[in-house]
Amino acid sequence: MFKRAAFIPQTFGLVGILLLSACGGSAAPASSPATSAAKPGASAAPASAPASAGASAKPAASGNASAKPAASGAAAASGAAAAKPSGSFGPVFSASAKPADKLKLVYGNPVTPPNLVHMAAYIAKDTGIFDEVGLDVEFKSFEGGVDSMRAALSGGMDVVGTSSDPLFAVVQQGGNAKAIGTYAPKLSVSMVAQPGIKTVADLKGKKIGTPGGVGAFTEVMARLLLAANNMTPQDVSYVNVTTAGRVPALVNKQIDATIMHIDQVYTAQAQVPDLSLVANMWEVVPDWWYSAFATSTDNIKNKREALTRFMTAVVKAQRVMYMDPATTKKWAVEETKAKPDVIDRAYDMLSKGGVWAVNDGMPQKMIEYTVDKEATVGVVKPDNKPTYDQIVDKSIVEEAIKRNGGPWSGDPRWY
Repeated sequence: MFKRAAFIPQTFGLVGILLLSACGGSAAPASSPATSAAKPGASAAPASAPASAGASAKPAASGNASAKPAASGAAAASGAAAAKPSGSFGPVFSASAKPADKLKLVYGNPVTPPNLVHMAAYIAKDTGIFDEVGLDVEFKSFEGGVDSMRAALSGGMDVVGTSSDPLFAVVQQGGNAKAIGTYAPKLSVSMVAQPGIKTVADLKGKKIGTPGGVGAFTEVMARLLLAANNMTPQDVSYVNVTTAGRVPALVNKQIDATIMHIDQVYTAQAQVPDLSLVANMWEVVPDWWYSAFATSTDNIKNKREALTRFMTAVVKAQRVMYMDPATTKKWAVEETKAKPDVIDRAYDMLSKGGVWAVNDGMPQKMIEYTVDKEATVGVVKPDNKPTYDQIVDKSIVEEAIKRNGGPWSGDPRWY
């Protein structure tokens, strides 16, 4: 039933990577909780009272309150003050940037359903932030980042979410794609395994669930973990599962191990408490750049204002996610279908680790580190590695930050 996947050490061609790769989600490292830092500016709303900020800095958008699902369980019990991470908050949204017209845009989310790490665009939709910026966004969901990238390259999407792997592959092949922002710059997934598998060495000969197969985000993470322990993919067997199917596949012992989002980890452990946490990938590759909002260079030229409004809304939503934990958790339970106590625990870990970008989220050091690591393990060709300038266009997100009142600073979490 389970077949061993052949390891392909060289870089895939564009067609191959679009067919095989996929985006896994991510969860944030909380091994070093954020510390309080200097306030980013006089206009910043203090962490202790975001609701008392001026009208231009309100964390909650002007959505229809009656449309919000009722909070329940742990999500309702953990109010904003109790769950809010320490640190200082900057401006959220400039009222003067609100347009009178409304533009349309199609967004492709890389995972079905979203995990907590993917929630920024959903928060922008559910709380009315897209309406605030004059944007009508149609959502489409995919089974992985490569599927969403393929849709973007075919012209079916205006902007998509993806892990960095398929984006780098497309850029290296000369494809028409750029990162204009990110929903999560930091890597934060973990390798979780059946009880009794305590170390990476114990994975030898075992079945690893890899949504999308060889070249997919989860497989790349597994490959990096194996390489760090003097092993290769030939030492294990890959089993193709869906992104949402990782938890049941592990719980039902169809696979021995897989890379999981933190909310998936908690969901699986609730069913099998003695599952092993083999490794946290943010410790294996600490400066890995995880994800991107990607679009075509043609869209950057021809749909610049719509994309700028999209990133304006997303930047605001990601700032709101730090400032208003209760609203974030409430909508996360609705969209991810995870239990409230799972979202509650996962939110605390993600927010303390600073997984969501509040600025451009595309540090050159992180992106070049990731490209170099991918070249080392054969995901991209080492002889013509894509450069930072080939991967990134910061002009749209820089304008979006201006429309949100300026960048946040003064906290090591803020990217």
